[in-house]
Amino acid sequence: MRWTEALREAGRDIASGAGRTATFAVLFLVLVGGVAVAAELTTLQAIMAARAYVESGSATYVMKTQKRIDGRSCDALESLPNVTAAGAIREETELLVPSTLPQTPIASFSISPGFRDLLAARGDATRAGVALSEDVAGTLGADVGDDVATAHGSTPVNSVFAYPDDGRDSVLAFSALAVIPLGEDPFDACWATIWPHDESAVAALGRTVLPRAGSSADRPVLSQLNQAHGLEFTSPRAFGTDSATFLAVVAGAVLGAAHVFRRRLALASDRHIGVGRLPQVISQTGQCVVWASIGAAGALSAVLVSLPPQDADRGPLLTASVLILVGGAGSAVTVCAVTTCLIRESSLFRYFKNR
Repeated sequence: MRWTEALREAGRDIASGAGRTATFAVLFLVLVGGVAVAAELTTLQAIMAARAYVESGSATYVMKTQKRIDGRSCDALESLPNVTAAGAIREETELLVPSTLPQTPIASFSISPGFRDLLAARGDATRAGVALSEDVAGTLGADVGDDVATAHGSTPVNSVFAYPDDGRDSVLAFSALAVIPLGEDPFDACWATIWPHDESAVAALGRTVLPRAGSSADRPVLSQLNQAHGLEFTSPRAFGTDSATFLAVVAGAVLGAAHVFRRRLALASDRHIGVGRLPQVISQTGQCVVWASIGAAGALSAVLVSLPPQDADRGPLLTASVLILVGGAGSAVTVCAVTTCLIRESSLFRYFKNR
């Protein structure tokens, strides 16, 4: 039997239902596809938890010491590995007093250029003007591009930043920030968002403190911006890609072996009347490729539906799911071929007796 005839035989088995293509496609979808979807969902859950941890300010560390923070050194921390943003801040003694609400003074801060990267702001903080917290903007009825009238004249609003009440230090909850050029004047605190956590990067915050003798009250204090979510991030238990791939390979191997083993009597009978081993391998693996492909396509559709439509991690999660499905399908086809080779004509009577 030539290989073309072997493929036609595979097609006849699929069309007649002898190959149980639909059954094995569903089994592949449930077993291997289920592993891929479980791995994708648990990984996505861990990613979302990590993202929420960072956005809450729990990964932001603050080195406080009044008038002893070097702004240049603080901004330079952003060049370190795992430091996503860093900047210095100083509270000004003169409050921002809006003319419309003179009894509602606004805490005023000067910030280094790098501090802008720490804010979840809308607008262009690089333009002249001040950045207002959402509470201040709401109270004044101001938005990006508006001017705020004060006792010293009008001040443009270049951006509005979110600063929710989620357990973080409320220092900027009702504030106005203005970027100042880096000079010799020191700041009061250096903020740095460090993710993933890196002890060497946290220790580097100490290098932003200017040397100066002082009382115990002047000693630098290192803290987290938000301690409500714990001192360290604890990831939800994720179904790792390695474990998922291993289970997918095992599940695929079981299905590939079962596909051949249930037809061992028919295969041994064909071998008895002269059908060669190679044509049988081609026929059986061809059928296996069909149901594994159908099952993998269904599983991949489920993965796509469960992924967020616009997410930076969509691509890597999809790639990991594809690798899991390919591992399961490859295992099924390989074991199918090997199991077919293990079918012996000499065992025909035993297969018949144990059918």
